[in-house]
Amino acid sequence: MSLVSSLVGVFVIPVIGQIVGIITGHMSLNQIKRTGENGRGLGLAGVIIGWVSLGLAIVGIILFIAWFGVIFANARYSS
Repeated sequence: MSLVSSLVGVFVIPVIGQIVGIITGHMSLNQIKRTGENGRGLGLAGVIIGWVSLGLAIVGIILFIAWFGVIFANARYSS
């Protein structure tokens, strides 16, 4: 579930899907550690993809806001 949620966060619903993937990934890793079940790789992949894509989304949002700030500053002082 965490891998699917993280991938949905990357391609369909940004931020929300990534957060769900991170939370469910940590939940599954705790359950796997407690019960000894299989699936640690999928849980770990969901957590990693969720954190990396969330970080990239935050950096992208910051750069987008900065880009608009530069455009606004140039438009304000050019006339």
